[in-house]
Amino acid sequence: MQEGNRFPARLLILISLLQGLALLLLHQAIELKFWPQGAPEWLFSFYSMALVGPIMLMLGLKNGRIVALSKWVLAFTLLAGLLGYYVGMQATPVAHVRFDNLLSAFVFTMALATFKALMYAQRLVSCEKFSYSQLFRWSWRNFFTLGLALLFAGLSWGLLMLWAGLFEAIEIDFFADLFGQPWFYYPAIALASGFGIVIFRKLSNVIDTITGLQQALMKYLLVLLVLVSILFLAALPISGLAPLWKSGGSHLILWMQALILFSVNAVYKDESHSRPYHLWLHRFIYFGVALLPIYSAISLYGLVLRIEQYGWSVGRCWAVLIWLFLACFSMGYLWGVIRRRDNWLQQLSKVNVAMGLSLLVAMLLINSPLLDFRKIAVASQLERLQQKKLLPKDFDMQYFRRYLARPGYFALQQVKSDYAESNPSMVVRINNMYSNKNENEDESIGFSEAEFLAAIEVVSGDMPPDLGSVMYQRESSNSRNMQNTKRYYLLPVNLDEDTQLEYLLVGERNSGGFVHFYHFEGGQWQQIRATEYGGQITFTQEFFDAIRAGKYELLTPRWKQLNIGGQHLQIREKPFN
Repeated sequence: MQEGNRFPARLLILISLLQGLALLLLHQAIELKFWPQGAPEWLFSFYSMALVGPIMLMLGLKNGRIVALSKWVLAFTLLAGLLGYYVGMQATPVAHVRFDNLLSAFVFTMALATFKALMYAQRLVSCEKFSYSQLFRWSWRNFFTLGLALLFAGLSWGLLMLWAGLFEAIEIDFFADLFGQPWFYYPAIALASGFGIVIFRKLSNVIDTITGLQQALMKYLLVLLVLVSILFLAALPISGLAPLWKSGGSHLILWMQALILFSVNAVYKDESHSRPYHLWLHRFIYFGVALLPIYSAISLYGLVLRIEQYGWSVGRCWAVLIWLFLACFSMGYLWGVIRRRDNWLQQLSKVNVAMGLSLLVAMLLINSPLLDFRKIAVASQLERLQQKKLLPKDFDMQYFRRYLARPGYFALQQVKSDYAESNPSMVVRINNMYSNKNENEDESIGFSEAEFLAAIEVVSGDMPPDLGSVMYQRESSNSRNMQNTKRYYLLPVNLDEDTQLEYLLVGERNSGGFVHFYHFEGGQWQQIRATEYGGQITFTQEFFDAIRAGKYELLTPRWKQLNIGGQHLQIREKPFN
């Protein structure tokens, strides 16, 4: 066992047990509905601290450096708790905000930030000489140690389930009941992961061997990646950029660039004087690396076009951030190639250390009010709506509802206020998106009858007051359809040519539409769904333009209906196959 890996094993087991008990307490709060259940800001904060702090300690502690590392871990854990509180606030009001996308992004960014912070904290408390190769070794040791420990915990839990299943097969249910209790499996899994970390930290030489194997594989893949990238750039003048944009080219280019940069760092992880390739192949590699800024320029062009056309979204914010980091890596490596030629690896180490710190800061800022992608997307889309670059009928309310959390909720409330008179149908759609459905209750309606009727554009004449109530009851029974309906039109017609008008309620949706036919019979309004003669209605733009203009004609069928023995026969002009 190496000197740098000696650590108090009993302390690590104690930390893992305390972590399991903390996670159990949070689970019970949600399950039994006591505080902080119902307060996502506190739940996010407590879960962040319960996961980040113990993991950093278990991976980083070693003899003689316990107090020094604990200070850095405590500071970062408190910061993670503060950021978790802010992100949890974005999940309020709880009844109206979805936070699945919010949670996944927070987990990813904080996991990346935690590994970066741990790596640099290990560097600060270490007495070893600072070098990029040492940072590389720490990062991969931490990654494989935690990954293998979690695998060990999963296998241990699988054995317990096998144990329970065997006894349950002979009608002894005690173990199945025991292992299924939260008070058992939270501490059990936490202890198993703690034992796994203890085991694999003692096998750091084995982990270094695995890392070396990964480096050997990447050594050959890097040559192939550079060859593909050079051939691709050579083919671009022939094909042009237009086919690239049709197939999502910006993302593909970013992926290619990221894979090359990752492979370069995996292969050239040692000191700057190391040469894993022959000189001519080494020069071929850095020639390909020197071309990477061209990829940055191409992908930037595609991203700018998309942003100008559609505005900012959370996905485009992420794409620009990823582009920025890849471009900085590429430009830094290019500068090293220009300055030092064959010795450009001296620049690689400096660039990687600086960009690693920048990535850590960026991951933290994303979860703070300083760089909240959701607020950026909301501001951009509302600005496009106000400047009429985006028509109200094309305004994607579902995106605000599903992906923009708290900022999206309040933005839609603002849209309701701004368009209450000019576009009442938007109010109906927004209200209905935030209608709730409880387990033992019918689906509640998010809009009133007055709001629904105000959203209907009567093509001509007036709407019978009793008809409005009937339409409201029918349409509000399916809130999902209401969410997708952009506009309503009411067209008076007289299909049977009597003194009583009939009405067509036409709904224009994001994709397609519907036509409901209302006629007065038996002292009340009856609804019939209209279909196209011999098939389904094709909802084209011409169809809705004709509805708005009130243009239609009554057609008399060529063949009248037959009544034969009380059965109605209708002749349709459709040839037999």
